[in-house]
Amino acid sequence: MDNQIIVGVKGVIIQDGKVLIIKRTNQAHSGGGTWECAGGKMEFGEDLESALIREVKEEVGLDILVEQILYATTFQTSPYRQVVIVTYLCSCKNTEIILSHEHSDYLWATYDELKRYLPKGILADFEKNSVFSLLESSR
Repeated sequence: MDNQIIVGVKGVIIQDGKVLIIKRTNQAHSGGGTWECAGGKMEFGEDLESALIREVKEEVGLDILVEQILYATTFQTSPYRQVVIVTYLCSCKNTEIILSHEHSDYLWATYDELKRYLPKGILADFEKNSVFSLLESSR
């Protein structure tokens, strides 16, 4: 089996001091029932920001403004598959959420709700890269 590297992009979308998180359906191929920030895989030929804008529009129906890179991380999902995630700070131009079939719920989450709902790996990345302090300053 050939080794594979997947590049994904995620958006920490802030509105009124809260962050948009979405819940994968229980039937999702990967991470069923877990909460995450909106985003997804880059397609060949796309740049990072265009991929994020497209993925967010597909997943939640929002038009976003990509403001800055927050952090990048990597992890393996199998001995042959590595994922690289680039996470951006974003704001949104509209606020009406239209969920894709891949997600079952959404929440404009407070700091405490983020700590309650997000998986430990995402929380660790948020802590390590000072995302929570950035959220505090946006209130």
